[in-house]
Amino acid sequence: MFCIFRIPNFASYSYTREYDVKMGKTTYILTDAHTANLAELQLLKMERVELVIRELLVKVSTLTNPTDYAQLYAEKEAAALLSISIKNLYILRKQGKIHYHQVGINIRYSLGDILEYEEGCRR
Repeated sequence: MFCIFRIPNFASYSYTREYDVKMGKTTYILTDAHTANLAELQLLKMERVELVIRELLVKVSTLTNPTDYAQLYAEKEAAALLSISIKNLYILRKQGKIHYHQVGINIRYSLGDILEYEEGCRR
């Protein structure tokens, strides 16, 4: 991830300081005003993406751990949660539209799998 800071200059050029967060390096680049403005716009987009990622992390943290077998649902229970028939749940699983866990010969669905499928169905 890069953080870009604009350092104005008296001429039509400015110095853009680019800081690589991962590598911990700072680089100064001589840019024109147009390029500096584009860098600022890109930084704003990155900030918006960062907000979306934070919101998603909050949502993910509320989900249960899918490997916790106490939170896994049988096909009948998962179908009831989704308000569909067991046959339709089987078809969705075979089409790869819903994730599942196989415990021995049994098929189980976590709450995360069910919520993920419901999220994908929204328009």
